[in-house]
Amino acid sequence: MGSPEPLIFSLQHFCVHDGPGIRSLVFFKGCPLRCAWCQNVESWKADAEIAFKPHLCIGCERCVERCPRHAIATSGHRDAERCGSCFTCVEACPSGAMTRFGVKRTPEEIIAELRPEFPLLRDSGGGVTLTGGEPTLFPEFAASLTRLLRSEGIQVALETCGLFALERLRPLLTELQLVLFDIKVFDGEQHRLLCGSGNAVIKENLRFLAEAGTRGKGPPVWPRLPLVPGMTDGHANIKSWAGFLRDIGVPFLTVVPYHPMGVNKRGWLGLPAGPGLHVPGDREIEAIDQLFFTEGIRVFQPGEEDFQGNPIGV
Repeated sequence: MGSPEPLIFSLQHFCVHDGPGIRSLVFFKGCPLRCAWCQNVESWKADAEIAFKPHLCIGCERCVERCPRHAIATSGHRDAERCGSCFTCVEACPSGAMTRFGVKRTPEEIIAELRPEFPLLRDSGGGVTLTGGEPTLFPEFAASLTRLLRSEGIQVALETCGLFALERLRPLLTELQLVLFDIKVFDGEQHRLLCGSGNAVIKENLRFLAEAGTRGKGPPVWPRLPLVPGMTDGHANIKSWAGFLRDIGVPFLTVVPYHPMGVNKRGWLGLPAGPGLHVPGDREIEAIDQLFFTEGIRVFQPGEEDFQGNPIGV
């Protein structure tokens, strides 16, 4: 579990793909999964990290000169074992090539930065989405931030991988208007292989949230499936998830096509290269949409989710 005070690695503004309307996104650092296709590998560790973006480096070697442990021999090439994570190199870098992922932000500080956007968020039917990483690792902090946002008339959605202890999450659930629930690989062993953990708890949590939302005892839940060629797009996977969704009374989901934005980030953080994946084309996406349709599941695009948990236009 993460600490009560998470690190935030990004605040993004004027987004339209992570819940309805125009939204601000709060990215929490720390995640219990290690999905092979992850777009936000900088979210995996709960601790702050130093990244090097070579395309921004101007070769001034200030990071070399300022490092108190002499952990950097040439610009950007850091000996992780000697590094004390003091972030002096980041502070010295004039171009942003040396970057810090993860800073402490209080709920009040986050609110202050986002407040100028609140009128637009309200007018668009949008709000704020807590994402990451995995916000449910920090339920007390997330609940406090959500209460402050709601006190200013802002709708709050949670995006989760589903791997959480339900009993710790209950105070947060009472504050949310929508849960965006990521589903990935149905088979438990394949999920462990591709995501680093089994998915039995994830399925149990999805079932519970769906039933609670249907009874009006919790926020509506909206499943989202990342469409990753060769990993989540198999017919068996689609049919299995379709059957599960029908069984829990949620005959709709959002399909989110894979994007390779995590590829460069792996290099920045010195992580091993991920699997070679391609962005799914229109025909591949249409084929998956049709397969879900034949299984009785309606597919939506990112950003078309509804706070009521009902397919738009139905």
